[in-house]
Amino acid sequence: MTVIKVEKLSKKIKDKEILRNISFEINDGECVALIGPNGAGKTTLIDCLLGDKFMSSGQVAIQGFAPTDPRLKQLISVLPQENTVVQDLKVKELLSFFQSIYPNSLSDKEIDDLLRFSDKQKNQLAGKLSGGQKRLFSFVLSLIGRPKILFLDEPTAAMDTSTRQHFWEIVNQLKQNGVTIVYSSHYIEEVEHTADRILVLHKGELIRDTTPYAMRGEEQEKHFTVPLTYQEVISTLDQIQELEIKQNALSFTTKEASQVWKVLQEQGCMIEEIEVRNRTLLDSIFETTQD
Repeated sequence: MTVIKVEKLSKKIKDKEILRNISFEINDGECVALIGPNGAGKTTLIDCLLGDKFMSSGQVAIQGFAPTDPRLKQLISVLPQENTVVQDLKVKELLSFFQSIYPNSLSDKEIDDLLRFSDKQKNQLAGKLSGGQKRLFSFVLSLIGRPKILFLDEPTAAMDTSTRQHFWEIVNQLKQNGVTIVYSSHYIEEVEHTADRILVLHKGELIRDTTPYAMRGEEQEKHFTVPLTYQEVISTLDQIQELEIKQNALSFTTKEASQVWKVLQEQGCMIEEIEVRNRTLLDSIFETTQD
């Protein structure tokens, strides 16, 4: 069943086109990642889906309703890029408040299982939490009302490795419970291991709607690292790109790996002297993603 339907969505801000003719559908229970370079329009797209920004043209329907329809309030929750917790209230006070405003809120035990805060942490002001703790706390607050649809904008920003791992364990639990999740991310492993689908935005356009498996299989090129002694011969080749000197070695990419390797062999290069790795479209996208 289609939960989110976007048709020919465009957004202009002061005559600048931020999003251009975007269309896609998201089904019930899908986990969809939005990726793209800085300024691609990921946050603006999420804002349009939530009704926080009005579209210049096109249509968005969530469960068949417009994004601003009040009937969606109990179904949708969002974790924005910036933490919005009240700094001068205690953690436990904020938890109690959020529990009080939802008719079927998470129990204290369910919250404790998700948050994993000590009594000392729950008794301190929210503003005193570390960056990663604030991010996890904001995430748990967004779950208290048991949302059916979840929007996460750069959710793991400021989290350390262990907190990030716990975060994605929670997301996997939500997926198993049938929650529909849309998130943006800068971590390639999060997209590969968590997303069911990937929407790739570039300069305001949706350039790819695919899966991690399919995108990983789209091998673009090989990345070579060879000794600096081969600089003269490498610099004469037309088949290479992105030639750099790094730590007394040459680094470059090529789509003609066999031809380049043949030339290196003719110059006496041994296989143990070089390092070769695949670079896919997914790798390339994340190398330029710096939001």
